Amino acid sequence: MEFSIIGLWHASGPIPKGVIVLLLALSVYTLAIMIERGMILRNARNASAAFSDLSDQGQLTVAQTLEATAAPERGKYCFLAQIVQAGLEESNLLSKEGQRPAVILEAAQDTVTRAVVVTTGTMRRRLVMLATVSSGAPFIGLFGTIMGLIRSFQSIAVTESGGIAAVSGGIAEALITTMVGIGVAIPALFAYNYFADRIDVFAVELDNKAVQIVEHLLRREFVVDEK
Repeated sequence: MEFSIIGLWHASGPIPKGVIVLLLALSVYTLAIMIERGMILRNARNASAAFSDLSDQGQLTVAQTLEATAAPERGKYCFLAQIVQAGLEESNLLSKEGQRPAVILEAAQDTVTRAVVVTTGTMRRRLVMLATVSSGAPFIGLFGTIMGLIRSFQSIAVTESGGIAAVSGGIAEALITTMVGIGVAIPALFAYNYFADRIDVFAVELDNKAVQIVEHLLRREFVVDEK
């Protein structure tokens, strides 16, 4: 048997080959998740930063800010605008009911916090698959290795031959599935930890900025109304 990747592939049985194909498919799927989550986070950061700059000008009223959050150019990834919109809509609803400013402000802050939790869940979508692949791929590879070893020892029993020379080829053939499994798991694990950390940091930034924007708008609105 030729001790190369191609040689080991041709010498492998149907089960190890199936395991390798499955692991390669999982690798492609995790790569697609990495690209998709990376693009979403980048778009979300850029869109939210643009909305934050607009809000920092300090010239918008509550009504104008709500109009800005609904603008088509914000897109579906401007999470900061969506969170601010949720807080301001809640404040408008309570204001129409005649609630006191303190009650309105507290309710708006609670709404912002809940919106951040929902947004965090949206950003974490599909990350569970990265965690699943990172923990499960080595075991899938090990399954292929065990099946390859069983096939190798069955061959020894049939041919009634022994020694390291008789089993070395079968062991090498079997261990390649474990190697592939580990090779698939490591990038998935690093990607999961990277995206989980980035999302947690971004969620804190969204929470702080959204509360700041909503509080500033509402406090200024209350002062204008009193005058």
